[in-house]
Amino acid sequence: MINIYKLKHFYINKYIISPFIGRKYYLSYNYKYNALWFRTYKVASRTIDQHFRENTSENQYIYSSRVGYVPAMFKNYFKFAFVRDPLEKFLSAWKQKVIMTNSFRFSEQEHQNMKKLEHFVDWVETLDINNCDEHLQSQQSMVDLDNIDFIGRFENFEQDFKFVANSIKLPVKILHHENKSLDKQVQVTDSLKDRIRQIYQKDYEVFYS
Repeated sequence: MINIYKLKHFYINKYIISPFIGRKYYLSYNYKYNALWFRTYKVASRTIDQHFRENTSENQYIYSSRVGYVPAMFKNYFKFAFVRDPLEKFLSAWKQKVIMTNSFRFSEQEHQNMKKLEHFVDWVETLDINNCDEHLQSQQSMVDLDNIDFIGRFENFEQDFKFVANSIKLPVKILHHENKSLDKQVQVTDSLKDRIRQIYQKDYEVFYS
C-alpha cells in the first residue's frame, strides 16, 4: 500500500524540491499531530523521537534525512525545534562521538589526538560550521527561523517539551531521558571555552543573547 504521506511530502521534498533549494534541514514530519520538527542533534533528539514513535503509527511519522522543503506546504503545522547551550552541546558531542567512539573516522593516531579537547577544537575550527556533520553543525543553521512556532531549550526541556506536547495534543505520561550519563562535567580551560564560543558565536547571538 502506498504511503500517501511519504509520496506527498517526503519524496517530493527529497527528490524534487531539495536539488533546487539551498537551505536544507533535518526534518521529522508527524502527520497525526500536524507537527514539523527541525532536529538539532545532542539536544534530546532521541527523547523526542521516542515519544513520537510511541504515539504515532509508522506511516504517519517520517524521520527524514536532510532535505529542502516548501514552508507553504506546512503552514497549518506546529513547527518547533530545541536548542542547547553551544558549549555544553559541543562537549557532549565530543564525549560521545570521539571519546566513546570514532564517529568521524579519524586515523588511529588522529583519533588519539582528538581525545584531547584542544586538538578536537583545532579541527572543528577548520570546518564550515553551517554545513558539516549534524552533531557539530551550528543550531541556527538547522532551524528555519522564518517559519518556526516554538523553540524550546534543553536546559528547560521538561517544561518546554510539555508545552509542545500540549500544543499538538501529544500524550506524555512519562518523560524519557536518553544519554544522561554522557553529559558529566568536563574541566575546560577558559581559553578553550572562549574558542568554542567563538565557533558558535551566531548560535549565542540568536538563542542565548
